[in-house]
Amino acid sequence: MKVLTDKEKRFVDITSEYKDVIAKVCALYSGPGAPFDDLYQEVLANLWQGLDSFRGEAKMSTWIYRAAINTCITWHRRNDRYNSASLDSLTFEPDESGDDSAENYYTLLNLISRLGPVDKALITLWLDEKPYEEIALITSISTANVAVRLHRIKSKLGKMAADMEE
Repeated sequence: MKVLTDKEKRFVDITSEYKDVIAKVCALYSGPGAPFDDLYQEVLANLWQGLDSFRGEAKMSTWIYRAAINTCITWHRRNDRYNSASLDSLTFEPDESGDDSAENYYTLLNLISRLGPVDKALITLWLDEKPYEEIALITSISTANVAVRLHRIKSKLGKMAADMEE
């Protein structure tokens, strides 16, 4: 039986603790031509490569979000034939429970999937109840700009939802 190195143990611990965060980000950026598994593996590879450079100046969750979001955005840029327009056809299906909250959740996911990469990251972080300061750190956008962009994104999502009802 192989004994894990310190780095391997830290990596396993971190990726186990934050697997839901990584999965959520990858799910929002996956779609036709951008398989979830490919994005997830790419994020894990980048986390492994960057683990030694993590200095602890930010919270671990901030670093994980930033790495996952940047990896997914970079993946889409590198694979431009699968640009964000192709994500318009992505749909999330609610279960058959008849639960209105589940249906609302899937409607929101569908709307978010149609946003641009940065807007998608901003609203996802806001929905995860991250403070504006942390969202600014993760996205490298000023705190004031985060507030303005989130206001615009919420308005856009509201308009998109209203258009769906028509």
